[in-house]
Amino acid sequence: MAIEKYVTNCFVLESYDQSEHDRVYKLFTREFGLITAHAKSIRKLESKLRAHILPRSVSLVTLVQGREVWRLVGAEEQFMYEHGIHEATALLKRFIRGEGEHKVLYDRLIQFLKTTKNYDVKMVRVLLYYIFLVELGYADAKVIGAKNFKEYSTWSVDDLYTHLLLSYENVRSHVQEVMKEMQL
Repeated sequence: MAIEKYVTNCFVLESYDQSEHDRVYKLFTREFGLITAHAKSIRKLESKLRAHILPRSVSLVTLVQGREVWRLVGAEEQFMYEHGIHEATALLKRFIRGEGEHKVLYDRLIQFLKTTKNYDVKMVRVLLYYIFLVELGYADAKVIGAKNFKEYSTWSVDDLYTHLLLSYENVRSHVQEVMKEMQL
């Protein structure tokens, strides 16, 4: 019986050492959601994977699902974002629990990281929280100016930023209200 390999892009949220040469990674993938993957011997000097999977980066990984754990068998770093990645990984760790696909949220985050580096930092932070809360079903998509969720989902991050500029106070107060209701 052949072992099935899964190749997917992921956010590398964090890692921690396990035993002498191994490391465990928390990954947010488009198809599988939040998973924990074990990498054998990755801390050895001769490990080829070590430099290709760093926390707070986006990587293309090859995974094998074992009986109890995912195993990381290949990695290639795709992007290393400076702007917004720390906040995005913190929100992913805070809001996402367990496996389950989050394709729309994943795609929005990638688009967000690619397009917001030249925007106002304060505005970008509010927009990031708003995107998370709307995509996970906690916030109302109409607050930013969309007629309904369907229209909201067709907008690019640039469109969302433009609408945020027009309704910043409403969006900011809505995000604060939702976070207060969720007790976060």
